[in-house]
This record gives sequence, C-alpha cells and structure tokens, in this order.
Amino acid sequence: MSRLSLFVILALISLAAFAQEASVEGFNDRFNLVRNEEGKVTVIKLKRATRFFTIRPFIEQIKNDLLGEQAKLAKMSDSDLDEMLLEMGVNVNAVDEEGNSSQAQHFRDSVRNVINIDVEASFTELDQKDFWEEFQRRLNEALLFLDPSVVANLEDSRFFYKKAVTHKVVVWALEQAKKRFSNVPVLNIASFVIVRVHDMMLEQRHFAHNMLLHYFETVKETKLGMTKLEVDRAVSSIYEYRIDPTNIFESNNAAADWANYGMNRFFSMVRTGNMTVNEWKGPFAPMTFSDVKKLNFGFASVTHDGVRKIYHLNHSAHMLSGKPALAYDYSKPQRVKRFRALLNIGGVALGFLKIPAGVKNAVDNFIKSLYVQQVRTEGALIGYFESTGDTAMMKSIYAQRSNLYIVE
Repeated sequence: MSRLSLFVILALISLAAFAQEASVEGFNDRFNLVRNEEGKVTVIKLKRATRFFTIRPFIEQIKNDLLGEQAKLAKMSDSDLDEMLLEMGVNVNAVDEEGNSSQAQHFRDSVRNVINIDVEASFTELDQKDFWEEFQRRLNEALLFLDPSVVANLEDSRFFYKKAVTHKVVVWALEQAKKRFSNVPVLNIASFVIVRVHDMMLEQRHFAHNMLLHYFETVKETKLGMTKLEVDRAVSSIYEYRIDPTNIFESNNAAADWANYGMNRFFSMVRTGNMTVNEWKGPFAPMTFSDVKKLNFGFASVTHDGVRKIYHLNHSAHMLSGKPALAYDYSKPQRVKRFRALLNIGGVALGFLKIPAGVKNAVDNFIKSLYVQQVRTEGALIGYFESTGDTAMMKSIYAQRSNLYIVE
C-alpha cells in the first residue's frame, strides 16, 4: 500500500471518528435520558424546549410579515412573482383536466392580494385580548397532560395518543372565534392563528424526532448511552406520535409490536430513500443531478444546473408534484426561507379571497403540502451538520424553519 493511500485511509478514519464524537456531543447537549431505578432509559427529553406557548408574538409576527410583504410585492411584477414561485416548483399556469384554475393559481392570487389588505384595521379588530388569553390559558393547561419536553416514552405505547386533548381546545377556540369575529376576513385570520399555533406546537416535537432519528441512524447506540432495545422502543415512540388520534387500529398495532413497530417503519423509509438516491445517480434520472451524496435517511446533496443543493428524499415539492422538495440552495441561501415566508402570508391572505369554502380548503391543503412535512423533517439536517461541525449551516436551517416555537 502506498503512503498516499495509507494517508487517505487514515484521514477518512479520522473524519468518521470526528463525526461520531460531534454527533454524540450534540445528542448529549440536546437530549436528556431519564432512567429508572434499574438504570434503564424510560423517557427521552429535550433539554431546551418551549414549554409555555404565548400567542401574542405570533400574531405580531404575522402582522409585521404582512406589512413587510406589502412593500415587497408593490415593487414586484406578476411575472416576477410567477417566476419566483416556479423556482420552488409551483407552476401557476397549470390547470386541471377540466381546464379549471389550479390551487397554485389561487395561492398566487392570495399572495398578490396582500397589497389590498388593510392590515392595521384588520389587526385592530383581531385584538380581543380576553379571547386570546383564554385560548392561551386553555392550550397551556392541556399541555400539562403531555409535557412538551418529552420526545419519547419508551414504556408507554399510547403516551402520545393523549395529544387529542389539545385538539379539543382548538375546536373550542374555532367555535368561539365564530361568535367573536363578525368580519369574515378577520375571522379567517383568527382561525389561521388558532390552527397554526397548534400545528407549530406539534411541529416542535416532530423536528426533534427527526433529529433523533439522524443520531439513531448514524451513531452506535452504546455511544449514546443506550441499548439496542431502548433505541428500538424510542423509535416506536416517535412513530406512535405520528398516529392520528382517531386511528385506534394503528394504535393497537403499535402497542402489540412495541419493540419493532417504529424500526419497521423507519427502515421502510430508509429503503425508499436509498432507492431514490440510486435513481438520481442513474442514467434515466428524472432530474439532471450529479455529484449525488446521501446525507442521512431524509436528505441528499446534489449538483443541479451547476449549483449545489440539498433535496428531500421522502417529500415531493408539493401534493401535485413528483419532483423532490428543495431543502437548501447554496447559491441562494435565503431562497427557501423567503418562499416559506410567502407561504405563511399566503395562508393568512387566503381568507380575504372571495372563493368558495371548498376551494379554499383545497388551496390551504396545497399550501401546507409545500412546507409542513418538509420543515418537520429538516430536524435531521441539524443533526447532520452538527456531526460535520458546520454551525453556519445549522443556523441557516434553523432560520428557515418558519416556527418561532422551535428552540435552537
């Protein structure tokens, strides 16, 4: 073996060892392993988590975002806006088989309509402090049943099934909002805030779950201070959290096969991601990717159109697209963050469009398909960049999460 080959091998070993140590350090910095008297891990907690949710900062953020977006959109032509959306995989010229306007067009219309909203008047009417304080109080009381810092309960196969308790608060708040706000557009803003705050609460745990999955995939369990069975049960807890509260059949499946339930689903996702990477590397790839490098179960780094980018392996750009979702563009670091700001604004402004309720629901689902699952999964990117010591990229991924409740 030549000296050069030996040097390369030693360098690779050193890099792998550094990545392992950095991952272990990151894991220990973020998560606390709670053990019983026998020394077995029973619960995994976030060391830094939002435990008390306040509504006012989010309302202020929406208001400021609307005002800021009005100034930007006033300087932007329709074609410029369409081009920006197309860059993120949203084709506003698409129509369905019957020639009707697509969800993308309605989304574009809601964004463009932002410049016509009387923001100050709308938010003055929205400012019913007693209502928002009551919603906040009930929401935080409901959270006492499900500690926000707990990300996995290894012993209770139905621990997260209790999350339906917060959903009941949302139903109450939506019903009360209809009685409080007679102005339909303002009611729609209130409804957006209620639903979105609840979604962001859930998102904090999803984000942490995907960070955990990165560590479990790339670091030996003994390095994390856990046994294989403990990791298996932790992954089952992660996937139990994803079960819909109404799906008692799936909850029973998880409880019946607690040691294997999560890993079976996780490895299914890993296999799908591997197939996607192999497809991207092949000669018949649907996208012109080169230099494809798998980062972890959820992401791959590629060169596309001469630019380095990171794409999701398990999420498409949106519900009507077969193309992968973009996670980061190195040539335009603010691209994804800017787009998600537009999505947030589009969701609020949708309430001001005079279109049928059924169409609004379809457009709302379309908007959510562009970022909700993508943001949740990007917790795994934090774990990856932590293992490489790239703190700048960690900050960039955090910055585009569009969720003020997720703590760095």
